[in-house]
Amino acid sequence: MSNRNRNIQYQLPLHEKIILLYDVSGATLWWCCLGRLLILLPLVGRRFLPGGIADFFHIVAITPFINSIFFKFNKFKWSNLWSIINSIKIVWLCFGLISSFTRIAKHTTYSILIFSYCLQYGIHYSYYAFRIKFRTTPWFLFWLQYNNFYLTYPLQTVSEMVLIFLCLQFTPDDSWYELGLKGLFLAYIPIAYFAWQHFESRKQAKYTSIIEKQNA
Repeated sequence: MSNRNRNIQYQLPLHEKIILLYDVSGATLWWCCLGRLLILLPLVGRRFLPGGIADFFHIVAITPFINSIFFKFNKFKWSNLWSIINSIKIVWLCFGLISSFTRIAKHTTYSILIFSYCLQYGIHYSYYAFRIKFRTTPWFLFWLQYNNFYLTYPLQTVSEMVLIFLCLQFTPDDSWYELGLKGLFLAYIPIAYFAWQHFESRKQAKYTSIIEKQNA
């Protein structure tokens, strides 16, 4: 294939260039956040998590929410509902929970939470950046995109439940906020069950079925 034909093939329309730029930026931020955690945590310990690491994580955590507002609400699909809800949840965790009760940010589970979200979204944005730019992805990235939930989702669920439980000791007794946190805590298990079914269905539709067709 000539160079001219290749340029025509990979020339992206403006809206895809914008999405590509956002995905590349998102991937860079999430991998940098993970690197910052892995470097600073052994050096400074958990007591510096609220300032040295958490502040950067909270800023990066906004990227999925921005992505939902500008790129998913405009072309809403029911298949995007979980990612939209998840983007809202992570913003609430950062600014409604951790920022309100900074003492819990020193707990080990918060480090695990940061690690799991950085890994999930680092893979997510890298995968879609490759998809848009090259119309394909490396096999290992394709595998990670639809299998990382076996590690990241249990870590996120357990970490979030522990952090919510820790927050209860700082909320006024019998307040609406305390009741809301208790209700949310109890709702995590059934929500996690349906979320897991969603991840399995997505993997079956977008990964397993393709692998089976290739091996047929």
